[in-house]
Amino acid sequence: MKRYCLFISLLLLSPSVGLAVNLPDAYPRLGNYFLDPDISDSEATELAQWDIVVLGLETHYTSPQAFEIMKAANPDIILLAYVTSEEVPEKHLEETDTNSPIYKLYNQLNSNDDLFLKNTSGDYLNFYPDTRLINVTTEWKKLLPKFMTKQIIQADPKDWDGIFYDNCFNDISWVDDQVDVNQDGEADFWKTADAQWKTGMTKMMKQTRQRNPNKVIICNSNGDFYTYINGRLIEAFPSSFDGGWVGSMEKYYDVLEAATNPSVVIVNTVANSADASNYQLMRYNLTSTLMGDGFASFDQSVDQHHALWWYDEYSVALGAPLNGPYNVSSNAGPDDWSKGVWRRNFDRGIVLVNSSSEDKRVILEDGFEKILGTQDTDLNDGTVVGSVKIPAHDGIILQGRIAQVVDDPYINGTFAKVLSARGKQLRSSFFTYNSAYNGSDTVVQVPEIDTEVVAGSTYVTVYKNGTQVAQFAPYGTSFTGGVNIAVERLEGDHKGYRIVTGTQSGGAQVRIFSSRGQLVNTGCFPYGTDFRGGVNVAVADVLPNKAGKEIVVGAGQGGGPQVLVLNKHCKPTGQSWFAYSSSLRTGVWVAAGDVNNDGKDDIVTIPGAGSAPYVRVFTGRGHEQSPGFYAFSKSNTSGAQVAVSDVDGDGDNELIVMSFAIFNE
Repeated sequence: MKRYCLFISLLLLSPSVGLAVNLPDAYPRLGNYFLDPDISDSEATELAQWDIVVLGLETHYTSPQAFEIMKAANPDIILLAYVTSEEVPEKHLEETDTNSPIYKLYNQLNSNDDLFLKNTSGDYLNFYPDTRLINVTTEWKKLLPKFMTKQIIQADPKDWDGIFYDNCFNDISWVDDQVDVNQDGEADFWKTADAQWKTGMTKMMKQTRQRNPNKVIICNSNGDFYTYINGRLIEAFPSSFDGGWVGSMEKYYDVLEAATNPSVVIVNTVANSADASNYQLMRYNLTSTLMGDGFASFDQSVDQHHALWWYDEYSVALGAPLNGPYNVSSNAGPDDWSKGVWRRNFDRGIVLVNSSSEDKRVILEDGFEKILGTQDTDLNDGTVVGSVKIPAHDGIILQGRIAQVVDDPYINGTFAKVLSARGKQLRSSFFTYNSAYNGSDTVVQVPEIDTEVVAGSTYVTVYKNGTQVAQFAPYGTSFTGGVNIAVERLEGDHKGYRIVTGTQSGGAQVRIFSSRGQLVNTGCFPYGTDFRGGVNVAVADVLPNKAGKEIVVGAGQGGGPQVLVLNKHCKPTGQSWFAYSSSLRTGVWVAAGDVNNDGKDDIVTIPGAGSAPYVRVFTGRGHEQSPGFYAFSKSNTSGAQVAVSDVDGDGDNELIVMSFAIFNE
């Protein structure tokens, strides 16, 4: 019996609205509560990393360029306009810039004193220093939704995705025992005051939804207005006020289940410090949030929400959740929160959180590794683990082991390193092995179309959903010198592809076939018909000003390290250079794709057997992009291959360098 229980969300039973935004499918989901209205260009670029960001309602006035930067960098980012629903900072009443949204909203309070909440002595009431409470039973319940809609949301509809109301209280009698909600000069009975207050707040939320049917609307605090809003921010999680971790998780799930679908919950934990290095507290927030479908937020304090803190864990691509959370000891689900270690499984990893007051060791089934990080490196050291010890009030994200390269050729059964374009190791090394194929076969796995193309010594075989759909011998059935392959994804609605072949030895002929093995182009001999060392091939758009994708070739063993760029018809483009010294005769392996994630395809090279494994990255015109590096030790001259692949599913390509000889690398 599997040690998890499936969780069926009660959201299916809640009302829903058709939002104009899409919530992210991949996890972790991240939120930033950023209330500094003056945002620089560099800050805007950083903020674009988050999935949802709460900004002051005046930010479009004070920093209009920030919206363009954020939306350009992250078109799916969700931006919410912050406003306090029941109070006003006193400094806002002194705003003199008549063009400012702050002035336009709050100046009307200066001329209408009856909008403020007072006690029987006529004193202004507050619950937070240097603020005044506004009476939501007055016209304010209509004025605020109207202003936020017309002056903020509709003024910049392409930038604002919704509204964030701070302090949406259900009741008010707790503020002052002489509170006078109905303004009759007498203290209100607490039940009456609370009922009137909740009625006013409900009308405010209803009007906001009616005016903004397709926008995200969330609140801070525990107001029960989920008929009209999508959720809330849970501040200072986990709070003793909410009942510690157990009570906070119950509240978190209550909102997920009760709010208007799709629910949006930001789970905010504060460090109570300007120091961003409390990694344990950050992990506790993130891993707890990942037990549900909310957005994790970690910053300074309840008085300061304007941090740009980014962590190694934030960059992990977990993919979609496979199930709901469960207690690893009792197998209980989210209907029975209790202290202990909780787990949730995702496409590309697992999340564990220890809410107990004792350290816990968890035995794992197989196939997990720690993050290879740059911050808390004592924990995130990239090691493969069979068990983990989780301190009290801490959590951990473990990634699933990488086993295969995607969208670019790999040699079955090789030892592979995952590197950046500058040679920094990004993940634990792994073996590229698929038991369905022979060792040393060349494999291109294209998961988007459920296709694998496999090349052996003679044949190229195409599989669709594991079933063979084509097989052909590019150089005839008598050829046994080994076939190199590259898959070219075609543009357009049909999303077809072509197979470009080269030889591992013998005549260095490039040929082009359809996905069914039909010859599309008889090809060419880029190094002449006399060269017998084979030819390595790759395909990418390395010359973006030219039509179609290019074929990149490198001479095989015995040839010089000459790189040539051919057009889609196998004709020279005029781009040719030696990636290494022209005196070398070990050939050059080539790969192509966007290695440095700048939106432009690059060419990656590494010499063949007999030379040290020195990697270089070039543009399509032969300009070196960054300093080269040794992927393995200089003494490893057994030969290596390179690939460009998003092996961890984070949307950015990695550089994969493969070798049959490990040499304790």
